[in-house]
Amino acid sequence: MKTSGLIAGMVAFFLAVVAPFTAFSQEAAEKELSREEQALARAKDKVARAEASLTRAQAYIVEGDSLIKEGEQMMEKAKVDLKKFKEEKNNLLKNYSIEKKKLEKQLNSQNRADKDKARTADRALDTKHREDLRAVDDKIKEANSNYEKGQKNIAKGKEKQKAGKSKVKPAEKELNTARKALDELAPTPPNEATEAVEKDDATAPKSDKKKEKKLKTK
Repeated sequence: MKTSGLIAGMVAFFLAVVAPFTAFSQEAAEKELSREEQALARAKDKVARAEASLTRAQAYIVEGDSLIKEGEQMMEKAKVDLKKFKEEKNNLLKNYSIEKKKLEKQLNSQNRADKDKARTADRALDTKHREDLRAVDDKIKEANSNYEKGQKNIAKGKEKQKAGKSKVKPAEKELNTARKALDELAPTPPNEATEAVEKDDATAPKSDKKKEKKLKTK
């Protein structure tokens, strides 16, 4: 009885622990990649990382173009605003001078009431002139600030372009090398290669297509 109980316990232990572990080990062994599959996975990973590097480099150039364009627009608008506000300031000064001369004549009047009235109007004119002048000077200051911001954007854009262009060629070289290594491990099927060539021909510039036609006719 004790022996049969011991055997039954051992069988139960095997079914509960050993058998599932053995099955799991077999599944893990089946899922383990071969050397060729591992090499292929690494090659695909290199291609993906190289593509990401190229995309980042190209993004620098696009961002630089955008900053330069934005800077040029800001500078152009600032030029227009500066011209308008400077003309506005000149008109203010001109009109103030005209009104001031009129009041000066009235201030020299012998009539006391007219003289007091002119003095009050003169103070009001000075106050309004200072306020108007301050307002237009603020506009001119803002336009100058926008012009400088545009210049800074252009400078930043050129830096971005330079950084992007310096990274594009190495990234393209890295990508070409990675793709070549991948093709050696997993060559592109003939049908897919033909489709890729046809696609390149379809997207090629018209001038290139004309050159190809001329070469074929020779």
